[in-house]
Amino acid sequence: MNEAWSIHGVRVPVELVRLVGLTPEQFAIEVSPSEEFSPAHPKEWLKFVLTELCERSRFHSVFPEMNMAEAKRVWLAMEENFFGRYRMFVRVWAEWSSSGIWAPPYPGSRGVGPMLDYAEFDLPPDLVARFTAWQGQYWEAQPWIDDDTFDYPAHHFAGVELAKELKKWVGESVYVECDELQELLCDGSTVDCRPRLGIASANPAESSTTAPGSIT
Repeated sequence: MNEAWSIHGVRVPVELVRLVGLTPEQFAIEVSPSEEFSPAHPKEWLKFVLTELCERSRFHSVFPEMNMAEAKRVWLAMEENFFGRYRMFVRVWAEWSSSGIWAPPYPGSRGVGPMLDYAEFDLPPDLVARFTAWQGQYWEAQPWIDDDTFDYPAHHFAGVELAKELKKWVGESVYVECDELQELLCDGSTVDCRPRLGIASANPAESSTTAPGSIT
């Protein structure tokens, strides 16, 4: 059985903590609120540490490699620029037997969070139909076989277009992304979130907008 304990109601496996070279006691001190660091969303902060720091040696993360001090700085920027601005976060992501709309715990999260029903936003019938058709197409995908002929780029492009329509419908109070840390705006444009978090832009052409001292 994997040893684990709970912090802020989140299950913390000891094996993940050891991947970043900390004992459970040291980890608990590092992630807990203090005079120097007091996150307003401790549960999401802990998920951020476990997912983007502890598990990055096992799974992909869009966030750069960080030490704990850097992670705290990024998280405070996350709370200021995103938690303080939006009432919820949404990602459009294709998955079998789903609506294609999810609620990640924070922008860019590797975990997509719970699935959202179309009724959550009272989507118009035509947009529901487009999402349903898009999701239906995904049943043709067979990523587990070598000769899979599904057109993933085209399907993803269609998903981005749906995400843009979703953003227009839900308005300014809801953060929407299709690609991690790529925020979709109501005018249909896309903005890289990384500069607001103090991390290097994914697009070299946008490097001039990256804050000094950014994590790369």
